[in-house]
Amino acid sequence: MDSFRAAGVVEPYDKFMTPVRARELEFDLEQFIDSMEWPKDVTRVLLAGGGLYRYLMRRMAGELIRAGKLADTLEFSEVSGGIGLQRSQIGKFARDPSSLPVVYAGYHPNGTPLLREAWGLRVGDRVRTTGLMASGKAGSRFGRIEELFVGPSGPTASVEFEDDRPPLANGKVREPRSRGAWVGVGMLALAPERQVVGPLHSVNPAKIWKPAPGLALLADIEDEADDVMGALICDEAAEVGAESPSAH
Repeated sequence: MDSFRAAGVVEPYDKFMTPVRARELEFDLEQFIDSMEWPKDVTRVLLAGGGLYRYLMRRMAGELIRAGKLADTLEFSEVSGGIGLQRSQIGKFARDPSSLPVVYAGYHPNGTPLLREAWGLRVGDRVRTTGLMASGKAGSRFGRIEELFVGPSGPTASVEFEDDRPPLANGKVREPRSRGAWVGVGMLALAPERQVVGPLHSVNPAKIWKPAPGLALLADIEDEADDVMGALICDEAAEVGAESPSAH
């Protein structure tokens, strides 16, 4: 945020943050989103505060991203440790935001942190399904990772699958199937990028095939050979005028 927001003073309050209070504030998130003007040009965000405070901040950030109030390309950092260490991290961030590592690429509306890289995968990687998700007639499905996070069942990826099934035998186009799904990271493996092959008519043979050196010399030799052989073969007029051998 800019220096004005960073220097803003929070109004005094005398309420402790408790799980009950945090739950109450969760129900009021929508009114905060609609009633305040949020900076759209921000690129780095630091969440500072205790565990319950940061939980609410994650929920707020997720809701703001979903509502389009904040960009979905933000980079988030969070403080850690005791109050003294947290204050030191806030000071470092205010002087140089790049001094703290980028921990998260965003948050789900429920506050779940989104990772940019984890478990050997990165957002944007092309992957294929393995194990039980690659069995049967369908085989492996290919897609691209959109999100990485720790879900209810562990490390999870949100994958946008490629729906490149051919049409039916009668030529009818298949009904599109759901392309997005949450998949356990253990069921995914990296896949090579798709190779785009252009149409055949776009290939210029002259750019692919080039005459080998020496072909021109060979052509000259063949021409000379034709001249030599032509001198040895009588032309048609000579054959007609030639005297036929007499039989004795």
